[in-house]
Amino acid sequence: MSDERGAGFTFLTWAQRGLARSVDAKDDPAAALAARVSLDVTLRVEGVGDVPTTVQLYGPGDITGLERGQVTRMEPRPGTTSFEAGYMAAIEFARAELPWLFTPAVAKGERLRPWLVLVVVRRRDGVRLDRQASGPLPVLEIGGPARGADELPDLAQSWAWAHAQISGIPAGQSPAQIIDGSPGFARSRLVCPRRLEPGTAYLACVVPAFAIGVKSGLGDTVDTADEASLAPAWTADAGALRLPVYHSWEFATGPAGSFETLVRRLQPRPLDPASTKPPALDIRNAGTGLPTFAPEAEGAAIGMQSALRAPGADALPPWPDQTRVPFQRALERVLSAASDDTITAPVYGQAQSGSEALPRESADPVWLRELNLDPRLRVAAATGARVIRARQEQLMARAWTQAGAIRDANALLRRSQMARELGGVLMTRHLERMTPSELLAVTQPVHARAEISTQTVDGELRASRLPEAVVSGAMRRIASPQGLLARRTGPSATQRGPIDLLPAADRIAVAGPVAAPIGMVAMTLAVAAQPQEAERPAVSAQSIQARLLVRLDPDTTVLERTKLRVAAPAGTWTRPDPLAPVATGLEFPDPMYDGLREVAPELLLPGLQNVEADSVALLETSPRVIEAYMVGLNHEMNRELLWREFPADLAGTPFRQFWDVRGQRGAPETLRDIPPISTWGATGLGTHVRGSNAGGQLVLLVRGELLRRYPTTTIYAVRANADRRLAASTRLAPMFRGFVAPDVVFAGFALTEEAALGSDPAGPGWYFAFEEHPGEPRFGFDEQAETDTPQSPNDLAWPHVPLSSSGHVDVLRPLAGAGANLQASWGRDSAGMAALTLQRPFRVAIHASRLIRVEPPR
Repeated sequence: MSDERGAGFTFLTWAQRGLARSVDAKDDPAAALAARVSLDVTLRVEGVGDVPTTVQLYGPGDITGLERGQVTRMEPRPGTTSFEAGYMAAIEFARAELPWLFTPAVAKGERLRPWLVLVVVRRRDGVRLDRQASGPLPVLEIGGPARGADELPDLAQSWAWAHAQISGIPAGQSPAQIIDGSPGFARSRLVCPRRLEPGTAYLACVVPAFAIGVKSGLGDTVDTADEASLAPAWTADAGALRLPVYHSWEFATGPAGSFETLVRRLQPRPLDPASTKPPALDIRNAGTGLPTFAPEAEGAAIGMQSALRAPGADALPPWPDQTRVPFQRALERVLSAASDDTITAPVYGQAQSGSEALPRESADPVWLRELNLDPRLRVAAATGARVIRARQEQLMARAWTQAGAIRDANALLRRSQMARELGGVLMTRHLERMTPSELLAVTQPVHARAEISTQTVDGELRASRLPEAVVSGAMRRIASPQGLLARRTGPSATQRGPIDLLPAADRIAVAGPVAAPIGMVAMTLAVAAQPQEAERPAVSAQSIQARLLVRLDPDTTVLERTKLRVAAPAGTWTRPDPLAPVATGLEFPDPMYDGLREVAPELLLPGLQNVEADSVALLETSPRVIEAYMVGLNHEMNRELLWREFPADLAGTPFRQFWDVRGQRGAPETLRDIPPISTWGATGLGTHVRGSNAGGQLVLLVRGELLRRYPTTTIYAVRANADRRLAASTRLAPMFRGFVAPDVVFAGFALTEEAALGSDPAGPGWYFAFEEHPGEPRFGFDEQAETDTPQSPNDLAWPHVPLSSSGHVDVLRPLAGAGANLQASWGRDSAGMAALTLQRPFRVAIHASRLIRVEPPR
């Protein structure tokens, strides 16, 4: 057998084991071959010697089914509805030699036909799979308007589409040694060489390759004449056919356009900052209490900014002082003069910041004043409030669902508080006043579970010289003031409480045997030898009492039991009173950029509708706009909770996610876009968004069919080397994703514009890569030709490949325009065809300099 290696795989033209290697007949479709092979062998019998005999090998006419475990993989998977038309269907088997196991011949050169083949037929009139056939196997029927010649491959070329595969060969071993000694490292595969049509339903079937296998699979009688001939299961001019099916599945292809085709369509188209500029905000007549300005006044219409902007655009356009100063002073008076019974403009974020009023200039928190005195940021916050009002009923329903669990937890916490208080009273009034003997007697039922050091109370008492009976229930009853011993000894002036045997327990001695009186029978009880009492340690009653009281302290026991019953954040148990009821801390993990997209798309990215199809560009985030919007969301949600009398912390931050981080790695807290607003402190607005302190965020915008058709596409950034090649070790995954229907995707990265372009000391910039999700081997050709003269397997496309009238690859005809080396490998053997048709994952990388509009220096 010959082999072909590449992409970590070794492909073998065929594989045979055992007696099959001793067959003399060479496989040749034109030769007269028998369907059953007989071999002359010699058996060595002990005591008799060598005995010549003849054995018959199993052939294709002996097979009426496949063991279920032999099929390990189907490509595409059963039920797939969007398989790429450029790929070919395939099936894999667990045994490396299975496709040739019952072929009654050996290879001629490097060609050996398999005894079974994979066919893929269109779901059409006249094509039917009869699963209730009278024979041992289901039957594929092709008839009526359909003909076998239109649906099936040429069986004379079946050798080209069956191969074995070994994943890695250890040094010093051959493929044959792997197959014989470590068969788990090898597998076999059948490929159907049909070019699939886009948007078409198909039926894939494994059927016999020889006529005798067809008769056996249909349940027909196989006679001697059938065994003497190795005719194919069908001919090139076949009409109606009935073929038994060893295995089958269904799938359908998607629209035209493979991953490689679609990713090649993507074109870098940097966005012009002017094309993504939001409409200006007109403040000439803003409302009661605010100044009015003439239409021609500078700054009467101030520039807005959106959550996403083209690099180079102002984060927040300048606002001339002649209009800014009077407007902000008037707005501050309006916001500060409101009384409790006056409805006025809100101070967004006031409750979360803990401020009683808008802070004075230069006072903390700086962000609160910055947000509320800039009308452009107030617009973003008001948009967040609009989103909440539009979704208030759904949000409140979800809030009450969350509150149900909190309510149950609080009920348990209140009961735990009561148990702790009652336990404290019991400890103070009773247990702490008891003598050691009384405490040990009363607590005896829990001695086996109460650990007071390295062992339980019960264990420590057993290890001491103290008799177990001293702390038993029976002794407690005997020694009590009302017990049998007290009643028999009569009243005593000094004995007012129970008899305390514990102090003297260490000195108790056991009397020796007493002689039996004359005339009485003496009985001796044999007991197992015990260690001498003097060898055991004495017990300190006071020490046990002190440690036991600590162990029974309800402040500890009740808290530990409650921890086991309530799943709460760790901070819950470090509060001044860990058992106090907790406020309902709502959390909505929804990515809230979609609310901005629905209510005010011009605040997400203006001009998005004008972005051309199959475009790639880089954008920047506007942290101040995003934070203002998130403050508005949380401000309005807490107002709604107050209005609905919901038991929640009204200074909380239920919304902390702007972008979509599903599928991203990391602890949940590290993926939140903003920290709780109450922790923002004195820093300015725009410094709290995740990634903003690292120098900003770049966002890759992709518009096209690629990510809609292939949502598992891997997108990442990778640093360029000094020679502008990819440095794989610097691979950077996206921080988040966003989507705008029907075909726009955002992917954010913790990179600045300077770093991406390579204009900082960090290096020559970054590439942004789109990579096909790697998986199991797949076989086929590119849908579109990138060159008319392919020189390598990666250049091959369907336009270069010769096809039969039925749409199957014809390996006996040359490739169109191929170079000499490629032409020499074409149709040579099945291993070579596997290497030529193997489709490796495709990747394209685009440098940031092609995605950002860089203004030439003036």
